[in-house]
Amino acid sequence: MPIKVFVDTYVKKCDLKTLNTAFKLGYRILVCEEISEQLVSNENVRIVKKIVISSESTEDLKKQLWRINHKKYFITVEPLSIEVARWSAHDTRIDSIIITPRNIELFDKKQIGIMKHYSKPLEVTLPVLLNEGKAGSLLYRRLRLFASRKIPLIASSMASNWFELTPPYSYIALLETQFDIPRNHAYTSISLTPRVVLSRKEVV
Repeated sequence: MPIKVFVDTYVKKCDLKTLNTAFKLGYRILVCEEISEQLVSNENVRIVKKIVISSESTEDLKKQLWRINHKKYFITVEPLSIEVARWSAHDTRIDSIIITPRNIELFDKKQIGIMKHYSKPLEVTLPVLLNEGKAGSLLYRRLRLFASRKIPLIASSMASNWFELTPPYSYIALLETQFDIPRNHAYTSISLTPRVVLSRKEVV
């Protein structure tokens, strides 16, 4: 793939207007939770199906993963317990672990250490990045710690409509200025890191 291939790894719903808008903004790959009927990848923008699993127990997580062909989908887990967070870090079927206001405290130093060991990407969405208050301050400290340990970071929009898509360089500016993430680390969060994950799939 070309060097400058921007990827949005979490779009809630993809339709033709979303694809066209994404292309104009500079994206070449979209990972979509819901894909409109008859919508297919084209020469401008590739489409990959995303599956998000929220789970409180490893037993439930394993059951859900067992039913999914991980080579065909981008699998993201939202851990809702320490045991699921730990398990998700080393399960190779899982492509990213997403941080949200309801699980942010699970990302302690041990979790960070495990994710670094297995090079498991941390995914953060734009709504979470824009969160204020206690969750916002906790997120700042977590992201700074992840960046200092050089753990892969993935930034995504969680856009439900075409107008919620964000230009790639806006992510870079947001992470760099508001979260003190090094520019190179911010850049790879929407380019190289998701591309490395997708390179292991049969769909890109």
